[in-house]
Amino acid sequence: MKNKFLTGLFVLIPLLVTVYIIYLVISSVDMVIAPFIRNLSLCVIGRETYIPGTGLILFVAVAYVTGILASNYIGKRLLSHGEAALRKIPFVKGIYNSVKDMTDAFSSEKKRSFKEVVLAEFPFPGRYAIGFVTNRTKVFSGKELCAVFVPTTPNPTSGYLVMIPENELMFLDMAVDDGLKYIISLGTSGAELEWNEKRLSSS
Repeated sequence: MKNKFLTGLFVLIPLLVTVYIIYLVISSVDMVIAPFIRNLSLCVIGRETYIPGTGLILFVAVAYVTGILASNYIGKRLLSHGEAALRKIPFVKGIYNSVKDMTDAFSSEKKRSFKEVVLAEFPFPGRYAIGFVTNRTKVFSGKELCAVFVPTTPNPTSGYLVMIPENELMFLDMAVDDGLKYIISLGTSGAELEWNEKRLSSS
């Protein structure tokens, strides 16, 4: 009986968490868009009308249309002018640039900000975390450092940026997508953490 209960629990938990997250997303979007729709309906039909979930549908539609615009020349030009205008506003510029860089890093088109999957000693010696090399740079002494993004789990959109010498990193024979899956699944994705033999032979 205990085993059957646990089996049922493990089946239900992902389902309930998924439903709860969807509910939170719908509620959050509705909270922002609902006042606009109510005011619009008041102007058009003379009374406030709002159906729960309309905000999410409208948001998805706007995102889809934006995607269409971003896929053609005229749309790209319009979006480029819009971005340029945002980047001229002091406070907004900092927020927009940070969020844009983060979404670009995780988008399939611009990826490959994440170049290689590594194991880095983090947060202190003797403990290791999976990270992604995003850049290489030289400090004033001429020493080359790798910029390594160490994501949190299960939400890899936040994390730490650590500057580490290349010879202190352990490069893994793993695709970036597999590295992300490994982190999101809390290490249960089944991927093997094997050294990149090419990197070992070239070092």
